[in-house]
Amino acid sequence: MKSTIFRLKAPLVATLLLVLTSLSPIVLASLVHESPTRDEPTIFIEGLPPLICEDMNPCPTPDRGFGQWLSYSPDRDKNGMDDRLQRVLSGEYESVSPTAIEGPDGRLTVAIHVDYSSHPNAEQIFALKSVLFDYGWVEDGAWFDVLESINTISVDHVPLTALLPIWRLEGVVTIEQQNVMVPFLETSVPAMKVRDSDVYQDTMQALGYRGDGVVVAVLDTGVDNEHRALNDFDDVNDDPDLDADSYVDPKWVAGYDATSAFSNTSGTDDPDDSNGHGTHVAGTSIGTGSSNRVHI
Repeated sequence: MKSTIFRLKAPLVATLLLVLTSLSPIVLASLVHESPTRDEPTIFIEGLPPLICEDMNPCPTPDRGFGQWLSYSPDRDKNGMDDRLQRVLSGEYESVSPTAIEGPDGRLTVAIHVDYSSHPNAEQIFALKSVLFDYGWVEDGAWFDVLESINTISVDHVPLTALLPIWRLEGVVTIEQQNVMVPFLETSVPAMKVRDSDVYQDTMQALGYRGDGVVVAVLDTGVDNEHRALNDFDDVNDDPDLDADSYVDPKWVAGYDATSAFSNTSGTDDPDDSNGHGTHVAGTSIGTGSSNRVHI
């Protein structure tokens, strides 16, 4: 009985091996490695135009794995495309990029951050540039920066038609719209309670603290001490010039260049600012702006 069972099994095993070996390598690879797509149905958000694919239907939600990119707040439909870019693509409004130019499609280009699941390698960088070139991106004058500290490539002058192909590139998890930063000093300065306002109480000026007699040392990139907000106290007849000592009541007391081994230790060095940050800090500390103190 045992030998009979063995004889029955042996031809079955041989037949199975013949079937497998007769299959082409492509079919075998398909049987071993193919996995079903994990795309999910489109997530619709009220008031947000969906991302539309080339077939004019809403794009499905791709499987982007797990990572911090899943909590990116301007991506409420969780598809990896910045909601603001979806509004631009839908025609709800045009690009807000300060560096935008007219693209091949006649619409303004966008500035984006392309986020990867890990730091982009040479092949991924080449693939991104290839897609950009395919859709009319002009490298001359454009910004293309592979950031070292995070898994992101920043690029501008991107044609809108390139967004979907970039979104589909291997390793890409999110496409962000580059934020446009605009200072709102008319809001931030009153919020610091420096000057009197109709919004905040107990401001420094209302409490009598005006800094009279206080000397402020700014250790920074220098100071544009001829700036109208910094050159004198009364802000009258204070047109900026190149002489910090030309004002009747100058704010500037002394300057010293700590970056030079030959700086004058008497304090008579003019602390010109080649960067701008030191002037910003000095303006926050003692800037007035005009004789009516509106722009303090």
